[in-house]
Amino acid sequence: MRVDIVVYEGLDELDAIGPLEVLRNAEAGGADLVTRLVSRGAPVPITAGHGLRFEPDAAYQPGADLLVVPGGSWVARSAVGAWGEVQRGEWLGLLAAASDAGSVMAGVCTGTMLLAHAGVVGTRRAATHHAAWDDLAATGATVVKDRVVDEPSLITSGGVTSGIDLALWVVERFFSVGLADAVAHQMEYRRARPRGA
Repeated sequence: MRVDIVVYEGLDELDAIGPLEVLRNAEAGGADLVTRLVSRGAPVPITAGHGLRFEPDAAYQPGADLLVVPGGSWVARSAVGAWGEVQRGEWLGLLAAASDAGSVMAGVCTGTMLLAHAGVVGTRRAATHHAAWDDLAATGATVVKDRVVDEPSLITSGGVTSGIDLALWVVERFFSVGLADAVAHQMEYRRARPRGA
């Protein structure tokens, strides 16, 4: 399974790095899984919202089984971060095409707003950061005030740390509850699962 985590200037560090750590721990625990940080163009250093600088693993290429979209700086309406990415629109067509091609789409925090503006969410149930609930509702989505929401081809999560919960749910859903629990235990993290899971 290939999981690509979209990265861009101004994203919230934990939205991307939390899921990355969970998924790479699952790979180390035996999951047939490769997780990459991907940028829209050739990989160049990215500066995240709190100043962390890092280099993506690869340029985005279609074909991931799961595409994770982090958020960041939505409420600030910053030129960098999720808001800026929606305004520029450069990711939106790529996200829509990935969804249309069958990739499972995942939004962490206000990364869900990029998916909503790409037309991926529609009227389905979805979660985002509490400060963006009204914005998500305005796109037509059914806002769920939960940490993780699974609508088979769309998985979304609420606030910043819920990206860890989303990634642990991905491990459980695609591999096993035992592996997800083992990764959570290793990280000393008390996980939240979607309602009804």
